[in-house]
Formats: sequence, structure tokens, C-alpha cells
Amino acid sequence: MKTRLKTRVRQFGACQTGFTLMELLTVVAIVVVIAAILFPVFALAREKGRTAACLSNEKQMALAVMQYVTDNDFTYPNGIQATSAGRIWQGEGWASQCMPYIKSQAVFTCPSDLSKPARFGETVVSYGYNINLVEQGQGYEDILSGEHEPELTAPSQTVMLFETAQVSVNLGSPREGADENPPNSTNFSASGNGLDNRLYAQTDASTSTANKYATGYLGGRAATNPLVTQFSNARGRHSQGSNYTFCDGHTHWLPGSAVSSGVRAAAENCAQDNIPAIAGCAMPPGVLSASGTSRGATFSSY
Repeated sequence: MKTRLKTRVRQFGACQTGFTLMELLTVVAIVVVIAAILFPVFALAREKGRTAACLSNEKQMALAVMQYVTDNDFTYPNGIQATSAGRIWQGEGWASQCMPYIKSQAVFTCPSDLSKPARFGETVVSYGYNINLVEQGQGYEDILSGEHEPELTAPSQTVMLFETAQVSVNLGSPREGADENPPNSTNFSASGNGLDNRLYAQTDASTSTANKYATGYLGGRAATNPLVTQFSNARGRHSQGSNYTFCDGHTHWLPGSAVSSGVRAAAENCAQDNIPAIAGCAMPPGVLSASGTSRGATFSSY
């Protein structure tokens, strides 16, 4: 009986199969290599989906702005410009002006924007408004009107909305809380012209590196100091670029280098910063200007 049991054990053991340590390590290595190849592909596909959702958001906001323009004597939003505590920059607060035409506050948040609301009840607003769409005035105390739509020389080339980060707003409050003292918001919806230190979202007449462009560097202008800048990074939120809405209502993805930043150009044929120099395009010393609308996507309305 004892001999028979041993024979069965030997027979059973001889039938067993398994993997050697080397075979297991080889399989693990293959799995790791495949994962390393596929994960970036999956991440890229996911980002493509988020980019498309962001474009859809901007399209809905574009329709809202166009409805606002139609209802307001063909003028673009001009922002809040003043609070009970004092002046702020024109264009800030554009989102609350367009809220009556948008059913959901979620439209204002890009799926790829990882910013968090600074206060309970605030909504992350992932988009900024071109400040050059508000008339430029000499007196700081004047309330400035939005540009008249017929005055734009090339609406399809003129930026209306661009992407931002680290801006949260109380969209449920009239004028984003501007009439409350202190304002019932940590920020107002932002405006800017694409220049560093020219993105305005604060509740007073200042700017802050806490508020960011999510466009990547614009117009080929690199940040003077990458450690102290209003650009969240050099490349942009979506695959080396970001989404834009233009004044004719269409939306488009572009790399930051393809979008000219700065104050309004003197004429539609002007180059960015008037380089190369063109007669009639000179700007005061130190003023950084966008290119004219005949030269492609630009923050200029002329």
C-alpha cells in the first residue's frame, strides 16, 4: 500500500506543469512594454474627446454672445468695469452678461481644466474674453461700450474667447457679486489681450499671476520669467495648443504661436509690434500690439 501511494505521487508530480521564473519575468516585461505603448494612446484619445467637448462649450458661448450682440444694438459685451469698491478692467464680468442666453453653468468649464472653485457656490470659468472688443477710452472713469459688430474688419480672424485657468466665479449672483461689498466672488470672468500681466480677473483694478492663460505662449512671445508668469505652461491646454472662438461665431483649435497677441492694431495690414515696420502702424514706445486682421488669427479687431 505504501509503495503504491508513492508511485501515484510520483506519477501525479510528473504530470504537473508550470512556469519558470524566467518565463514569468518575460511575460511581465511584455505586458509592461504593451502598457507603455497603449497608455499614451489612450490618454491622447481621451484628450481628443475633452478637446471636442471644450469646443462644444465654446460654440454654445459663441451663440450666447451673438444673441447678446443682437439684443444690444449690435455691440459686444463690455463687462462690469466697476464695483461698489471701485474700478476694475473692462471686459471682466462678460460671463454674467451672457448668462441669460445659456441654460447651464457647466458650459463655462472645460473638461480639461483642473482648477477648483475658490469658494462654495462658484463655478470654474475656463474661458476669457478679448478685452480689445471693448472700446478704448482716454478717461479711466468712463464706462466703455463694447465694440460695434459692423466696425470689425474681419470677424472670422478676430479672437473673441480664449482658454484660461484658475478663475472661479459666482455666476449665480447678479453681476458676479460686483454689487456686494466685498464682492461675492474671488474673481470675475476674465478678460485680456494675450499679453503676460494683461489677464484681468481680480475684483479690483489689478492683475495677478494666480489667474492663468491656458493657451500656451501667444504670438511667439515667450514669458520673460517662466517662474512668474500668467501662462500656465508654454504649450497650451490641449495637445500643444488650445481652443478659440472668433467673432463670427466659429470655433477652432490653434497653437499659441499662430495667434497674435497685444493691443489693437492701428490697421488691418499691420504686423505684430509693427515688425517689419509699415507706414501708419507705429505704436507708442513700449506698447506691444497685435497684428492686423489681414494677417491671421489675432486679438486685434482691426
